[in-house]
Amino acid sequence: MTTTAEKLKAASPSKRELIVAAARKLFLETGFGSTSMDAIASEAGVSKRTVYSHFQNKEQLFAAIMGDMCRIISGSNPDEPIPDEKPELVLKVIGLHILHSVLQHEALDVFRVVLAENATFPELGKAFWKAGPEVMKDYLAGYLSELDQRGVLSVPDPDMAAFQFMGMIKWPYHIRLLFGAGDLPTEAELEAALDQAVSVFVNGTKPNR
Repeated sequence: MTTTAEKLKAASPSKRELIVAAARKLFLETGFGSTSMDAIASEAGVSKRTVYSHFQNKEQLFAAIMGDMCRIISGSNPDEPIPDEKPELVLKVIGLHILHSVLQHEALDVFRVVLAENATFPELGKAFWKAGPEVMKDYLAGYLSELDQRGVLSVPDPDMAAFQFMGMIKWPYHIRLLFGAGDLPTEAELEAALDQAVSVFVNGTKPNR
């Protein structure tokens, strides 16, 4: 039988979770460069030694934040197999995951932090890329490669095709929101734009028979 103490312990966030949450809060509030490991330890309520026992440096910690955010915000798991459905349906699901991920307020704030500080901290941009956009690009490229091998679509360069599809669905909204030049689109607007992008992409990659 599980005791009350055991239940409370199981429900309590781990030290790693506390550190990641504290770092995310401080990075977004004060910027990457202005946030010290001491400040993160203080915000998390742990020792600086504990922070370093989980993360070697701030770049590694930022990469962990990005990985967690991508999984939580998008609700997708790149390790899960892609369903065997019509490409139009699968691409729409993947596209919605991408849009829900990058158009969230917190995700936009992270983009702004990276853009503002990447010149001073080039490793920040690399960590961001590997933990976020590259993961989704590889996931999509893997699916497109499978379609190419099966002859469903003609995609000789899956990586480039993945970039093109992601750019097609993100461009109408992402840059505008990143610069604060518009409002978040409604779900209906997202779906309408995505339907058009998927149609253009699929029709443009159908094999010549």
